[in-house]
Amino acid sequence: MFRRNLLRAAAAALAIAAAPVAALAQDSGPITLLVGYSAGGSADYAARVIAPELTKRLGRSVVVENATGGSGMIALQKLINGKADGSTLYYGGHDTVAVPMLNKSVKMDWKKDTLPVGRTAITSMAIAVPAASPYETLGELVAAAKAKPESISYGTPGIGTAQHMVGEMISERSGAKFVHAPYRGGAQVSNDILAGILDSAVFTTSTALPFFKEGKVRILAVTSEERAATLPDVPAMTEIPEFKGLALPLWQGLFVKAGTDPAIAKKFSDAIAASMEQEDVKKRLADGGFIASPMAMGEFAGFIDQQAVIYQKIVADSKITIE
Repeated sequence: MFRRNLLRAAAAALAIAAAPVAALAQDSGPITLLVGYSAGGSADYAARVIAPELTKRLGRSVVVENATGGSGMIALQKLINGKADGSTLYYGGHDTVAVPMLNKSVKMDWKKDTLPVGRTAITSMAIAVPAASPYETLGELVAAAKAKPESISYGTPGIGTAQHMVGEMISERSGAKFVHAPYRGGAQVSNDILAGILDSAVFTTSTALPFFKEGKVRILAVTSEERAATLPDVPAMTEIPEFKGLALPLWQGLFVKAGTDPAIAKKFSDAIAASMEQEDVKKRLADGGFIASPMAMGEFAGFIDQQAVIYQKIVADSKITIE
């Protein structure tokens, strides 16, 4: 009798321990995937490629929800305000870490408030000049800015964006003094560099590539650790002695609320890794300018830590702030 009761108790304990994972596998309602930007944007595109793959592997429908505003912070706040039960995912990137550094009124901290469960994809940024520009290399552009401080402009989609951080990183490392021209989005940056109004601009590689192929811009360097597959003849910044060791890719990944059961988080991490291995997913992400680049939970958190150190130095050195 005692042995039977002991076995029953052990079975009950195992059932309780396994409950979070079992609950995730059951069709008990959709999982919300929060995206902090509007439908049709690059983050939304990637999230909608990935969501159906996660649905297949998690056994529950994963539904994208656009919670726009605050440079992605509205969506992040919605995650933090929710339950730590695996019912909500957040699709974040550079802004998740950088915006609280730039805006002191934002009281969120990715390390305390979230649990990174897996990186999905990366894309590089490109430093470009008009096709008629006299500058053939990033070194030449930097030299011109050094020779005539605050005479060479670079355009970005706005203050505090990843593109802005690239520009400030170049300035701080090289000692050159550029003029930052912030816009309200990338479309006007494109218009003005094509018109020759801007001396240079920082784009996502996917945005710059069509203009490059049409011969309208010259791309001087990309910000990833290695050359972009779509731009094999363009150097990565890390190849340039002055910028050795500096790589600032745009990255994306999934987060859950801090306090989520580690078993649930691991299930998400495994589902992301499996999804990113699918050839169709890789192709569709590539069509949107991304490279499938999965990282599991611990590795992803370590990567974010490394990027955060770079962001913090750029913010401190350049004194960038946003309201």
